[in-house]
Amino acid sequence: MSYEFIVSLIAVYLSTVILCVSSVNLRIDEFEERECYGTTVGFGYSGTLEFHYQNLKKRYTGCTYIHGNLELTNLVDPKLNYDLSFLKTIRYVSGYVLIGLVTEVEIIPLDSLQVIRGNQTYRIMDDDYSLVVGLTSRNDDSSWGLKEIHLPQLKEISNGKVLFLGNPFLGYINTIDWEPILRGRQEAAHFQDGPYNESVANNKDTTLCEGGHRWGESKALCQQADPRKSGPCHADCNGRCFGPESSQCCHNSCAVGCDGPSDDQCWMCKDYQYEAHCVGFCPHKSYPKLQDCIQY
Repeated sequence: MSYEFIVSLIAVYLSTVILCVSSVNLRIDEFEERECYGTTVGFGYSGTLEFHYQNLKKRYTGCTYIHGNLELTNLVDPKLNYDLSFLKTIRYVSGYVLIGLVTEVEIIPLDSLQVIRGNQTYRIMDDDYSLVVGLTSRNDDSSWGLKEIHLPQLKEISNGKVLFLGNPFLGYINTIDWEPILRGRQEAAHFQDGPYNESVANNKDTTLCEGGHRWGESKALCQQADPRKSGPCHADCNGRCFGPESSQCCHNSCAVGCDGPSDDQCWMCKDYQYEAHCVGFCPHKSYPKLQDCIQY
């Protein structure tokens, strides 16, 4: 066997290995973003409590973008070990977020969620809500139940209001500055019937997080405010602007904020992005994938 032949065999082998590694990396990159579909059952569920939990886990594991509503309900079986770490990848919800009857979990880890669009809202008590957290402690023991909901990256709830009720064990939500999240909508955050833990609410410590705004006992859970926040917006600006004048409103397709008035100067898009522009729907000869419009 000649030396040249051995060298060629080694070269072919190395090329095959490189191709395999590259294909593996491509597959990994492909699944970094995953879109999935939410539900519209409210507080209902089918099957057993364990079957319901396993369905939630299967539906949302690896999900980053939810078309529709995120409904986390009926986690009430003390015999089940509820692991909700599969929620940590979710970044965008196009509908509403409903968290209720979750008496057997202490933390809801929505650490990556940035935008709740509110294209669909949850109707309760003659109001439309895009974030509802309620009934999170045991009826016979109000000292056991949901302690923290982690939303440190939440920057915008585009439509709808916020409701907290019946959460006597839940801490820190009263420290949050809801006005920038709710785009300046006045009286849109509602707290009713034991909405949070009063003893935690009295904690005014500001050493951990600026202004004391936090979702838990960690710097990683401080409310994240964008340093480019321009301050109060003109009444015509729907809560998003790059300056105080009526001519300095963000485009209506923008979420979170902008650097100028055009739909290509948004920090994030409310709905979709097409050729670097934020749009409300994908134009002809394109289709939506996550928040991008892909051309055919």
